[in-house]
Amino acid sequence: MKRRLFLTSAGLLAVPNLALAQKSGVTLLVPFAEGGATDQLMRALAKSASKALGHEIRLENKPSRAGLRLLSQLRAAPPDGSVVMLFPVVTLHALVERGVDFTMGRDATPIMCLAGGTYGVIAKADRFPGGWRDFVAEARQKPGQLSFGSIGVGSVGHVTMSRLMVKESLQAVHLPFRGAADCVEALMAGDLDVMAGGARLHVAVDQGDARWLSLWSPQRNPRWPDVPTLVELGYGLTETAPFGLIGPPNMPAAERQRLEAAFTAALRAPSVKAVMTRLGMTEDLRDAKAYAAYLAAAAGEEAALGLRPEARQ
Repeated sequence: MKRRLFLTSAGLLAVPNLALAQKSGVTLLVPFAEGGATDQLMRALAKSASKALGHEIRLENKPSRAGLRLLSQLRAAPPDGSVVMLFPVVTLHALVERGVDFTMGRDATPIMCLAGGTYGVIAKADRFPGGWRDFVAEARQKPGQLSFGSIGVGSVGHVTMSRLMVKESLQAVHLPFRGAADCVEALMAGDLDVMAGGARLHVAVDQGDARWLSLWSPQRNPRWPDVPTLVELGYGLTETAPFGLIGPPNMPAAERQRLEAAFTAALRAPSVKAVMTRLGMTEDLRDAKAYAAYLAAAAGEEAALGLRPEARQ
């Protein structure tokens, strides 16, 4: 199948130097309901970045299953920086799964990557005493007999574990769950060998019922300093489900850079860092070019896994 998904436009960083529009503020489209972890961080970032910009950044929450409707709204917005969108990894997944012809640079302007979460793999406390390598060794000895759980199909846990299975040429049974609590319950009952997911898993770890086998962040987490990262384990892979900002097509470079500077300063603000620590999130700062390159690579790898939307049923 021919795909042009997230291929970076050759003119990405060479947009015309248009006169910047005079505006009273910036509308930030958020495809999540108010109150969630990502929404909380974006509100803290918007408040801090507003000071640097000199005008208000207003969040407009429009919950949707994948955020695809907001992409249409963004594409129709004026390219003056008055409307931007939070681009979460779930939207990337939806574009890949549905084979949408979406080219970053043609259909939207990447502005920057902001942050991500803490993800990894846990097992019951007395399972796999040698950590991740023990899981790999046992999975190789028992092809198709070990299981890993995640929240749903196509989630960060499912996709990343599938990538690791491919890298190790392993076969394991994937068991999707409605939520983290159900998955942890199955893990504790011995019905599941490992679970892959986000920082919400730390509750079972902190209670001593489970232990991390690996974390997927770029560096070790100071909260769990003994847990190795996938980079340390030799995979050259990190996964924080990073989210960033994108703008309408043909957004002037000067306006994109102005927003990038304001949000970069906001990420350094003590108030924002405190929110990130509380929510278990990590900074994942990348400029427009690096962010577009990441999206292209991630989309290509996920497409190769063949995780189609019908598998969700």
